[in-house]
Amino acid sequence: MTHDIPTVPQDDPSETIMAALAHGMDGYPEKAAALFEPFVKGGPTTTVGLCAALAEMSAIGPRKALPEGATFGLLVLDARTGQTADIAEAPAGVRFAAQFSTAWANGQQDTAYALFRALVEPEDEQAAADLAEGIRALFDMAVVSLNEMTGRTA
Repeated sequence: MTHDIPTVPQDDPSETIMAALAHGMDGYPEKAAALFEPFVKGGPTTTVGLCAALAEMSAIGPRKALPEGATFGLLVLDARTGQTADIAEAPAGVRFAAQFSTAWANGQQDTAYALFRALVEPEDEQAAADLAEGIRALFDMAVVSLNEMTGRTA
């Protein structure tokens, strides 16, 4: 199977994000990182915008299925046991992605922004690694959600 995703202009962030998600949906998630690089290099504003777009894409389908007045949430499972787990025990990037996407999906943008600031505020190598892990987790969540909405499997 050939994988031909057109190159998108960097001046349209939504097209760039959608191209990255298309790579993920087609089973080539590693190709998304290069497309996300300009967002991260652009600083906190463009990076949190990327996080918000990925969170929105991950929640749009499931949120539509919620009854009126219900809130969006994520169930955290331990991959080893299949049992429910405490989000506080998850790695920082994964914890950020779960909490950020939940806040975003529930319209709590101030909370989402505060979570982002708390993650990146140390401005050190660990914060950068945690942010990369968080973006990857948000991306993976969005890809799974889009695949479910479209009936696709990677």
